[in-house]
Amino acid sequence: MSVLVDTGVLFAHHDTDAERHDDAVAALEKLLAGEYGQPYTSDYVFDETVTLTRVRTDSFEAAETVADRILGNGTFPKVFELVHVAPDDLQASMETFRRYDDQSLRFTDATTVHLCESRDIDAVLSFDDDFDGVIKRIEPGN
Repeated sequence: MSVLVDTGVLFAHHDTDAERHDDAVAALEKLLAGEYGQPYTSDYVFDETVTLTRVRTDSFEAAETVADRILGNGTFPKVFELVHVAPDDLQASMETFRRYDDQSLRFTDATTVHLCESRDIDAVLSFDDDFDGVIKRIEPGN
C-alpha cells in the first residue's frame, strides 16, 4: 500500500489549535507505524503546507519546522518520498483538472489525483472530501 499525504493533514498535525489536530496526529502515528505503506507527498503539497503554515501562524519558524518535518531534516525522520511535478505531469494535471471540472478540485488537488494515478499510489490521506468519487481517500480519524 502507499498513500500521498495532503496539505490539511500536514498542517493540522503541526497546529495544535487546529480543529482536526488530534485526528492528524493519530493519522501520522499510523503512517509512521507503517499502516499506510509508503508515504508520499508532492512538491505542490509541500508548497501549500509551508505557505499555509506561514500565513495562518504568522511565524517563519513554524513554517520552517513544517518544512523540516516533511523533508526529514534535522531531528525529524525521513518518512516521505517527495514527488516532484515535472513538465509532463503539469500538462497531465491540467487534463485531470479539466476532466473533473464538475468537482470542486483545486489545481493542486488535480495534481495529487494525477500523481496517484500515474505513480500507482493507492490513496490520498486527506480531510478533503473533494477527492471522494475521484480517487480512494483515507480520512484521518476513521
